[in-house]
Amino acid sequence: MKEQKRFPVVGMRCAGCAHAVEQAASKVDGVDDAHVQLAENMLSVSIQDSPEAVDVLRRAVRGIGFDLIVEDSEADQLRLRDAMEATELLRMKRDTVMAWASSVALMFLMVVPHFAAMPYLMMLIALPAYVWAGRAFHLSALRQLRHGVFSMDTLVSLSTTISFFYSVVVLFFFREGPVGMALHFYFDASAMIIAFVLLGKLMEKRAGRNTGQAIRELMRLQPAEALVVRGGKEVVMPVTALIAGDLVRVRPGEQVPVDGVVTEGSSSVQESMISGEPLPREKETGSAVFSGTINGSGVLTVQATRVGSDTVLGRIIRTVREAQASKAPIQRLADKIAGIFVPIVIALAILTYVIWRLTGGEDAGIYGLLCAISVLVIACPCALGLATPTALVVGIGRAACNGILVRNAEALERFAAIDTVVLDKTGTLTEGKPQVTQTHWFVPDGEMPALRRLLYSAEILSTHPLAAAVCRAFVGDGSTVELSDVQNYAGRGISFTYEGSVYNVGSAAFVAESGATVPSSVSAPPDDAAVLFFACGDKMLGRFCVTDELQPQAAEVLEQLRRHKVRTVMLTGDRPEAAESLARKLGLEEYRGGMMPSDKADYIRMLRSQGHHVAMVGDGVNDSEALSMADVSVAMGDGSHIAMEVAGITLMRSDLRLLPAAYELSRATRRTVKGNLFWAMCYNLIAIPIAAGLLFPLNGFLLSPAIAGAAMAFSSVSVVANSLRLRTKRVPLLR
Repeated sequence: MKEQKRFPVVGMRCAGCAHAVEQAASKVDGVDDAHVQLAENMLSVSIQDSPEAVDVLRRAVRGIGFDLIVEDSEADQLRLRDAMEATELLRMKRDTVMAWASSVALMFLMVVPHFAAMPYLMMLIALPAYVWAGRAFHLSALRQLRHGVFSMDTLVSLSTTISFFYSVVVLFFFREGPVGMALHFYFDASAMIIAFVLLGKLMEKRAGRNTGQAIRELMRLQPAEALVVRGGKEVVMPVTALIAGDLVRVRPGEQVPVDGVVTEGSSSVQESMISGEPLPREKETGSAVFSGTINGSGVLTVQATRVGSDTVLGRIIRTVREAQASKAPIQRLADKIAGIFVPIVIALAILTYVIWRLTGGEDAGIYGLLCAISVLVIACPCALGLATPTALVVGIGRAACNGILVRNAEALERFAAIDTVVLDKTGTLTEGKPQVTQTHWFVPDGEMPALRRLLYSAEILSTHPLAAAVCRAFVGDGSTVELSDVQNYAGRGISFTYEGSVYNVGSAAFVAESGATVPSSVSAPPDDAAVLFFACGDKMLGRFCVTDELQPQAAEVLEQLRRHKVRTVMLTGDRPEAAESLARKLGLEEYRGGMMPSDKADYIRMLRSQGHHVAMVGDGVNDSEALSMADVSVAMGDGSHIAMEVAGITLMRSDLRLLPAAYELSRATRRTVKGNLFWAMCYNLIAIPIAAGLLFPLNGFLLSPAIAGAAMAFSSVSVVANSLRLRTKRVPLLR
């Protein structure tokens, strides 16, 4: 049976490298859906869950010059990857220093008076930079060539090798050639190309580590160890060894290591990382607690119900990782271009040399070689390959740290293009907790306490949708009383017998069957209220109006969406009169009441058929069908798990202001992606003709291969830096 697995990859430096790893992994028998997340250096594959299959995959990746970390434990994977990346970073620093030392020495020789041994000295100075500092490029290029794949390493190795060995041939075999031949040594280019590329990659690697900061921040919320109570003794154990049912003791100031239920003790727990609420919540026996939250001043004993990746925090981390590893449509296009770009660049370099030879003058061969090398160096598609994943990783990570959980990159990209938002009413525009807002008793005051206890006792047993609101209203009226002949009538009400009398609680039609009517002197209930009646036989005892209060920010949110020219529509299964009343309060022009789940789905299907890009926002099981029909589905975090499983985006707390915040962040991410792609493409479209010598007939300008290397390296750094700007972009609620 195949499983989706993720493995850290060590040694990748560009989009071409990532494409090479994907190609090598895809050729392994039994591997499907291989794709690389370059920003996190992660390979995701569908593979048989066996050591043999993983070992074959690792050998394939090693065969093209990279390494795969295949430890079983995710913590061990990350620990080993961090250690290997630290070693690689140190090696890159040393190689960069060596390459720049050689380059500076060569630049010094270029400005001093010429002497006979200068070419030999230049070769000796350039040799360490070419052979040692550039060894990673050469070895990787050779390994990849054996497998028929190409990357940036191919371009760097090819250009520096041509520069160095051409100069060696000139030095040893053409020293008696035409006057001025010494001017055509390119030892300095071979060293400086490696120096500039290494410096750019070093800067890019350091900056790129910040793109995955969201995951690291979330993982820091998970404690490494837990104090477990077993056999009456407290034992410190790794969190990875815990199982459901374990009793865990959480001391003051410690992080809760599991999702579970408090079995002993009381304390306040800071849950802002899960709920977004700034104030701690009081916990006592029976209260639920979540992994990663911080215990206050009391000691809690918690029975684990979920551990590891099954906890709420674990699911958040897994979802963010999957989203960052997923590829938006625009990224798949960029990856495809980057994957075929290297062979095209090599062909362009050869074509550049041929054209120079055919159209140039006396030194056409020298100039053609110089331009061909510049084309090889400057046209590397690193910036193009980094343009999309870096922006998506930063955008998705920033959203996650602020209570917006994006399930995949496609949802984030599509959300920026929506023009219509369809909202459910209950639990989305309203708080989802109906409350009794009006009470009318038709009995003397002295009888009310007994009747309140009676009503509370009945509603505890009722399945009527409004029963919970009545229970919350009358919960403080003392103990319950024993009822007999209790019968629930789905959607209508409940009947019971107490001290020989038959009572009914439910809708007007339900109590009217026994002859009970509301006195004509009582005012009509509000349009947006659901009404519950309490009667004994044909005698009406009371009427209770239940309303679901609006989210405090609902009107503000709808206004923000309107300012963005986004159409807003409310769909609800509630009565049309209640829908109309709520729409008036919110200033909504489009709404539908009395909608069944299939009706909501049909309405969204109709909007999409008209060419609209639709986002559906809901929180209940009844919304799941409509959520699945929308271009982008958004679930409220306090809603059902089914809604959250269907949704592409989940607002982790019931604060509707997160909706426009998510919309603005998605737009900002898309703008960043498009900006990155535009400048990366412009860079190549402009740089390649200049490197090929387009300006030479006009003003005699030729681009030095070393300067071409600098331009290529810093184009990648600029793309990463532009993506990191998303971390500081001002978006409502994302401070």
